[in-house]
Amino acid sequence: MSYDLPCATPRDRHTGPRRPAHPGRRGDPAPAGRPTRRRKPNAIDGIRSQMDKWTVKDYIDNKLVHSLHTSERRSFRGCRRRWNWAYRDMLYPVVTPKALEFGVAFHKAMEIFYAPEFWAKDQEIMKLAALSGFRSECDMQLKRFKTLNGEPEVDVLVDYKERIELGTNMIKFYCETISPHYDQGFRPVEVEVEFEVPITGPQGELINCKCEQCRRRWKNSDAGVKHHDDLQVKLNDRLDNYFEDHWRGLPVTYGGRLDMLAQDDEGRYWIFDWKTTARMLNEGTEEAFLELDDQIASYCWALKTHYNIPVAGFVYVEIKKAYPQPPEELSRLYKGRKYSTNKQFMTTYALAKTTFEQNDPTALAVGLYDDYLNWLKADGPRFHQRHQIHKNDHEIEEIGKNVYLEALDMVNNPRVYPQPGRFTCNTCLFRQPCLGKNMGEDFEYTLSTLFEKKTQHYWEEKAASTE
Repeated sequence: MSYDLPCATPRDRHTGPRRPAHPGRRGDPAPAGRPTRRRKPNAIDGIRSQMDKWTVKDYIDNKLVHSLHTSERRSFRGCRRRWNWAYRDMLYPVVTPKALEFGVAFHKAMEIFYAPEFWAKDQEIMKLAALSGFRSECDMQLKRFKTLNGEPEVDVLVDYKERIELGTNMIKFYCETISPHYDQGFRPVEVEVEFEVPITGPQGELINCKCEQCRRRWKNSDAGVKHHDDLQVKLNDRLDNYFEDHWRGLPVTYGGRLDMLAQDDEGRYWIFDWKTTARMLNEGTEEAFLELDDQIASYCWALKTHYNIPVAGFVYVEIKKAYPQPPEELSRLYKGRKYSTNKQFMTTYALAKTTFEQNDPTALAVGLYDDYLNWLKADGPRFHQRHQIHKNDHEIEEIGKNVYLEALDMVNNPRVYPQPGRFTCNTCLFRQPCLGKNMGEDFEYTLSTLFEKKTQHYWEEKAASTE
């Protein structure tokens, strides 16, 4: 992204409440009528001044930050025990990867299709490029699966081929039918946009973290080793209390990855988020939650506040994991019709009408398909829909305040306890060890056998997905 991140240095932004002035206390104003005594600089000042020259951007560029993501925020609000195991202890379930991560491969196709350099080019070329990217990603995933697990079983290959067929037909339908109708009035600016921004308080104050993960990250970094060793040589001291007395901690930041940033004809910027789904939201009822969705809304805050991009809101794009097919031909005539009018079948008004015109024109002419076609036109299966959510300046400011307050709670050694939920516990990956801990069993053995301890979070090593 070509926008500069306007950051103050960590020294410019105080990380805690300021103490009131106190006569005689070092660093506080001297009482009236008493001259200020200047302390001579020492070795510690020299070392500290070197680190004080680092801006937040320097910490971000060196990946020396405590990065919070939407998934962790939601986990923290949902159940602190699950959050503690997943994000502080870095425990992930031991699973065999699928031969095809469908959402990752489909996302790759959308990334290519909406690439700014392809935009406004020949639609057929864009479609073929998207299909090629999808297939290349699929082949790469299968090769990786074989490397890790050997030759796949027959059922794995069957599932792989079915997903290839599904994705190929979804992309064709999207590029040929959906895009020409909906992709009007905007142009892509950038796809697959990663960002990392500082979380700041009302007065611009930073949050610094000294948790175990941050200590380990700093200790293993070149900058951390140099800071420690230089200070040790200057002071001729073992620095047993280095982390407590000489290290300020790592800045707490907010990270994410948006699918596409686009600009409309009026110059406003919109964040696009692509989602493949088996079930579309019910228009007029279920999509209301998007007004309160904290993921893409927080992305609006990050881009507008820290990159000075005038983001107007976001566009939530739903793509059904299916594609329209011609109506099924019956084995024999039923009520004078050669084709099924089953409303559960995935087809469209245009495709059904063309099929009837070509293969059963008599029944169509006398009105035997009228009810079915009218239903398809008004309430038939939907394969795509978009929800455009506008965010005003006050909403974006409030989002930033909420992110700051939540970050304070998360990094300040919060109390950890289970938060059972009727709908969340049954599908929780940590259900078994959680029950074991409640009953006084050896839950740590369950954690060590069913989970593996990672050194990176999933967003640091996993590709973007539409799922």
